[in-house]
Amino acid sequence: MLFEQAIAHQVPGYTREADSAHGESLAMFDYKDELKVKNDAIQEFWDVNRLAGNPQKVIASPLPRAYRTTSKRRVFMQPGNLQFDRQESMLEPEEHNRIYDFLFEKLITPAYKPLAYALNWIIIRGTYQYRVVIFNIKKIDASIVRKLKLISDALKETPFKVTAAHAYVDTTESDYYLESKRPTEGLNFKQLYGPREMSLSLGKFSLRYPVTGFSQINESQIHNLIKAASRLLSLSKEDHFLDLYCGYGLFSFALGEAAKDVLGVEWEGPSIDCAKASAKHLKKSYRFIAGKIDEMFVQTRLPRPIPGEPEKILLDPPRKGCEPGVIHALAMRKPIRVCHVFCGTDEIPASLKEWERYGYRVREVQPLDLFPGTPHLETIVMLERK
Repeated sequence: MLFEQAIAHQVPGYTREADSAHGESLAMFDYKDELKVKNDAIQEFWDVNRLAGNPQKVIASPLPRAYRTTSKRRVFMQPGNLQFDRQESMLEPEEHNRIYDFLFEKLITPAYKPLAYALNWIIIRGTYQYRVVIFNIKKIDASIVRKLKLISDALKETPFKVTAAHAYVDTTESDYYLESKRPTEGLNFKQLYGPREMSLSLGKFSLRYPVTGFSQINESQIHNLIKAASRLLSLSKEDHFLDLYCGYGLFSFALGEAAKDVLGVEWEGPSIDCAKASAKHLKKSYRFIAGKIDEMFVQTRLPRPIPGEPEKILLDPPRKGCEPGVIHALAMRKPIRVCHVFCGTDEIPASLKEWERYGYRVREVQPLDLFPGTPHLETIVMLERK
């Protein structure tokens, strides 16, 4: 059973086709009703798929609407006609909608026609305090650079706290708004103004991350996410902490103080570079390495566990889940506890069955509503060796 089917059982008349352009099929609900739908749906999903354990109540988002710190709009330019999605989103901050309106009014003028034809996407990233605009373009030349600089200068003068603007070249015109396979020749990233990195405050300290790197889009839930992971992983000074798919080190730095040592791994080099810079700035001895996390990497690139010393692992893979063989390779390390974070609920059944096959049992299941207004949940499953 798919999780969206479980959602549909709780919402009469729900269809994927009824979803809005921004994926907000549950945004019209009162948030208390939406939480009930999600609690009932995750329980049905668990029961129908005959999964071990029992989900705890979904941890509600402190900000159920207007929470997204990343948004995007596709741009199509046809002769004499700019196609630009101006539909306002209930899940995005009002400042995002106002920035898109401002840019649309610029792009429909004849002066900006070269830029309008070159655009694939306009992306806004940042926090609730500031924003960064990224222009995803299919080509770049002197004329387009001039227009980018003009529109960036105009953004500086707005009251929307746009602290940086950048251009990102994607010649493939892909559906993914920050294409992972960047062009191999020529310029692929141009800094128009402002820093190339963003910053996330965690209270006692801040972490920097690349403007094109992954970060949670619901900033209001990050504290609850860290708190849940800390409780479930329960690190101690005897534990070696392995943080896989660590990005710029969110869990490493938020939880690592409690562990004996920390090793973080991420495929993307720029995010790992930020994690290393944060470790140096915060005077932490944490180690970070870059590499594609597959079975061979786990077997050959990770340091071997130390006999008699406990290891605990947190893995937070992308929505599609782990590469084949990764769970088996991790289980062979015999960690005493694993927290597997699932962004895609439908990946849970197969992954849990694999963990079970290799000697692990589910101890606790904690869903969090990182995506209010949508039919999605983030779920942390804590497993221990049998």
